[in-house]
Amino acid sequence: MKQFHKVLCLLLILCFVGTAFAACNEQEATSETPSVDDQGTNKDPVEDENKFRLDKEDFGGVVIKVLTDKASDYLACEVAPTELNNEPVNDAAYNRAALLAQEYGIILEQHYADSQADVANKAKAQVQSNLDQYQIFVTGIISMAGAAKEDTFIDLNHIESNDYIDLTQPYWDQQMLKDLTIYDRVFFATGDALVTDDESTWAMFFNKDIANDNEVAKAFGAETLYDLARNGDWTIDVMYQIAKNVTRQVGDTMDYAPNPDDTWGMVAQCYDSYAFMVAADETLTRVDNNTPIITIAEESNVRAYETIFNMLSDKQCIAVAEITGRGQSDVYGTLPQIFANGKALFMPNKVATVSDPIMREANIRYGILPMPKESKEQENYSSTVTVYWCSAMGIPVTNVEKLDATCYAMEAMAYYGQELMTQEYYERTLKNKRFEDTESEEMLDLVFRNKSYDIGAVYSFSSILSFYTDILISGQNSHISTLEAKQSSYQMAIDDFLANLEE
Repeated sequence: MKQFHKVLCLLLILCFVGTAFAACNEQEATSETPSVDDQGTNKDPVEDENKFRLDKEDFGGVVIKVLTDKASDYLACEVAPTELNNEPVNDAAYNRAALLAQEYGIILEQHYADSQADVANKAKAQVQSNLDQYQIFVTGIISMAGAAKEDTFIDLNHIESNDYIDLTQPYWDQQMLKDLTIYDRVFFATGDALVTDDESTWAMFFNKDIANDNEVAKAFGAETLYDLARNGDWTIDVMYQIAKNVTRQVGDTMDYAPNPDDTWGMVAQCYDSYAFMVAADETLTRVDNNTPIITIAEESNVRAYETIFNMLSDKQCIAVAEITGRGQSDVYGTLPQIFANGKALFMPNKVATVSDPIMREANIRYGILPMPKESKEQENYSSTVTVYWCSAMGIPVTNVEKLDATCYAMEAMAYYGQELMTQEYYERTLKNKRFEDTESEEMLDLVFRNKSYDIGAVYSFSSILSFYTDILISGQNSHISTLEAKQSSYQMAIDDFLANLEE
């Protein structure tokens, strides 16, 4: 979990009124300058300059162009928004950009591509054309990894011209670095520079009224679901039993519709088959001695998936969007709508779901839990991120003239992000505005405490990411036979990846 510090640096910068610097995007440019929000104190920000590990430098107004997508509201504003709008994360990012401009002469410009794939494609095209149009690219890690495999990004651990970026600092995501680093090479990173990495973390939402009315935890020796999680008793089997107990069928079959008469035990999607595996401390691959090892055939992996497959295949109490809603339009939009309408007890999904308009307008009381463990003996709860929405930053290899300023900017974005943006997101937005109880705040700490990244999922070697989901959709648990058919292609993709790194 990120280090969520108090906003000491907010007091540091809110006193300025800076001159304006441009921050624009491809579709909408503006000559107005972001200046630091002046709500604050008389404290001189320079007094605390030594907190930032780098010596203060002035880069003379250099413009660093950052290409992102607009896959989420936060990604659209978390680099360099053009105005204050009283939204905490937007305004913190605005103030951070103003601080970099005023104190270090670095002007961040945020530009937008059409999609995550478009960001990656533009990065590859820029490198192939030997251009330096954008100095930083930011998008989902699966798209970043796809571009990285084609020698698009600089190795952040081995930059010869400067040592500005220090990935050992706590404001960089240490778990991502641990899980994805091969041969000490790092091509993209995330952390407190962004908030979308936390937004993409998987958790379990639950309807508090359904849980309370049915006293669902009492059969397992606890007063509430929160107590089950605190006690370490929140497991997949317990969750499945509770889901079965609360299911209410009105007609001949359970109805997958935005407002069904039925009450589901859980609404989910096929990706949850992978998310539940990570929650059970199982992955597609793990890094061993600088080599991604396929773990799908391990006994514990096979056993865990059998439990998860059987649960998610139970159409009497669990609706899986792609299966239960097969043939319907907008099966993914229907999923949160069923939950928001009070017709499901559980819904696993990314934390960002709390900001979905459907959830913000929901007339239900809901809470959040970590994803359940496989068994009580499992030491910790474990959470994955969705590799499609978890964003990271990379520097293209064609960034030469502005490389030093870019590296300094990224380190400053991460440091001041820790001091400003993370706190605003985690405390003021996520905890205080989206959840109504202190128990959910405690659960969020559990969710973020043991977050992991699977290199197989991120680089999706020969589409290995779809291994569990494809089996679930097929309706037959062909775990071993599917692996036997595909293992050689998985291994070949891994070998090609390693060979490219060795070069």
